[in-house]
Amino acid sequence: MSELERLLPVSHRRLQSLQSMVDQYGRGESNVLGQIIGLQEQLTADCERLAVLVKKEPAHRRETVKYRYDQLMFEYRALSTALQRHRAVQSEREKERAERSELLNRQFTANDNSDTILSLDAAISFNDKATHSNRGLDRLLDTGTEALKQLRDQRSSLGVIKKRMSSVISALGLSQTVMKLVERRSTTDQYLFYLGCIITLLIMFLLLYFVL
Repeated sequence: MSELERLLPVSHRRLQSLQSMVDQYGRGESNVLGQIIGLQEQLTADCERLAVLVKKEPAHRRETVKYRYDQLMFEYRALSTALQRHRAVQSEREKERAERSELLNRQFTANDNSDTILSLDAAISFNDKATHSNRGLDRLLDTGTEALKQLRDQRSSLGVIKKRMSSVISALGLSQTVMKLVERRSTTDQYLFYLGCIITLLIMFLLLYFVL
């Protein structure tokens, strides 16, 4: 029996053993990790030797043994990836247990209590300031809403006056120039309305910015 024919079955048995131990490690049996590492070293050496032996095989057998070798390598890499994933999970669990144990065993001192009291005082002070600011903002919003309402009412009134003036001017038969002057004044009033809205919103924004 050639070295290749002898080494392939041995490597497959080691691979099966590795599969079983990786499953055990994934279930939390961390005591098998040392054996897993030893098997990985053996399998790595086997794969390196098999890669050399496959190239030495005759051409009519090389394709068959290369397929068996590639299958062995594929399964070995898949197990190595699974082991890395299990080790990452185990590491995270150990970290969580350590942090939990540290919190449970922590001894609180008088300084800790003092720091806690200072933190609570700061939180209460901040809450009072926030409440006061919130009330001030509510008042500003009410004022701004009322101002906008008045501007809308004035716009409506200007619209009614415009229509009435147009009717009166038409009835009196005044010139087209007078009509254009009236139209221009109405447009100017409309621009003033929009400008007033923008100024009001700007003032509200500045007040909110400086209050906060």
